Amino acid sequence: MAFELFQNEKTKKFYFRLQSKNKKTILQSQGYADKRSAKVGIKAVIKSAASDGFEKKVAKNGSHYFVLRSSNGQQVGKSQMYTTSAGASNGIRSVKNNAVNEIVEIKKAVAKKAVAKKVVAKKAVAKKAVAKKAVAKKAVAKKAVAKKAVAKKAVAKKAVAKKAGAKKAVAKKAGAKKAVAKKAVAKKAVAKKAVAKKAVAKKAVAKKRTRK
Repeated sequence: MAFELFQNEKTKKFYFRLQSKNKKTILQSQGYADKRSAKVGIKAVIKSAASDGFEKKVAKNGSHYFVLRSSNGQQVGKSQMYTTSAGASNGIRSVKNNAVNEIVEIKKAVAKKAVAKKVVAKKAVAKKAVAKKAVAKKAVAKKAVAKKAVAKKAVAKKAVAKKAGAKKAVAKKAGAKKAVAKKAVAKKAVAKKAVAKKAVAKKAVAKKRTRK
């Protein structure tokens, strides 16, 4: 595939990209001040690809990509992001196979469409990130509610246990009081019986003396 050369209408800088047969961008350049410099950059890519100047890297989010450096160590191209290291390796092979000395200049309308597409893709990623954050926030809130419900249930259970304990204690106290009262009544009855028995004995003695 040929290198596509285009100008960014906003920055007025020139860029080039190399696409695979399925129209996916496999290498993107930095911005150049003029078209001639961009073409020099394309030649540097072709030369560096042939001399295997590729450097594989890993982004902060864990995605894999590669950069292409010229003989003086300057970066002349950067790949798209890949989910695996193997995907980045396939991208390097694709650059080697597709980096030919052919340049196609893209009209402004096409370049503008490509930029717009990139903006839409970036916006979609941002939207996805926001949605993911919202889901995570909702999960945290749900967890907090569940934790609160468990805590509330535990407090209620403790309160019921405390109330049951208090009720049991009252019942025990009432039982003890009743036992004391019953004991007192029994003691009184015994005392009364003893007094009555004593009185009968005294009366018997008095009756015996009278007979004498």
